[in-house]
Amino acid sequence: MTSGVLNLALIVVGFAGMEAVTYVVHRFVMHGPFESLHRSHHRNAAAAFADKRPEPNDVFPAAFSLVVIAALWVGFNVSGFAWLVPLFVGVTVYGIVYTAIHDGVIHGRVAWMKRIDTHWTRSLTLAHRAHHQANNEPYGMLLPSLTMRNRSLPAQDVRSGSRASHVPVDQ
Repeated sequence: MTSGVLNLALIVVGFAGMEAVTYVVHRFVMHGPFESLHRSHHRNAAAAFADKRPEPNDVFPAAFSLVVIAALWVGFNVSGFAWLVPLFVGVTVYGIVYTAIHDGVIHGRVAWMKRIDTHWTRSLTLAHRAHHQANNEPYGMLLPSLTMRNRSLPAQDVRSGSRASHVPVDQ
């Protein structure tokens, strides 16, 4: 395999692997020992963003960023670990796509993105809303829509942004 093909394969592996990492971290960390931090997202995701104030849940993307920075540093600076660079480029691309889909499309925090209305975006929004309402499955980001294809909501209901979950405000 040529270096370019190998690098491209590592980028794809990094991107695709992040969906599994997202599921595991969301299910067993964010809804596990660190649920008290993640509750802020379920409670007031739209309100905190509208007020442009950080919420406790913001510690997660900050922590993920530190992992990527550390891995890239090792990849660039430690002999034999250059393969980490394309792998974590894929992770970074996943992070960009995740942010665009989650914040822009699903929660409607980017004006022009909340108008993107396709079967796929409605399906993702429905899956995410189901997670917020029930505080359980689905935990992934890009693939949960596949498990919820038979459910449907009218476009105007799905595109209306965040919905409060059952988590009480005082928690």
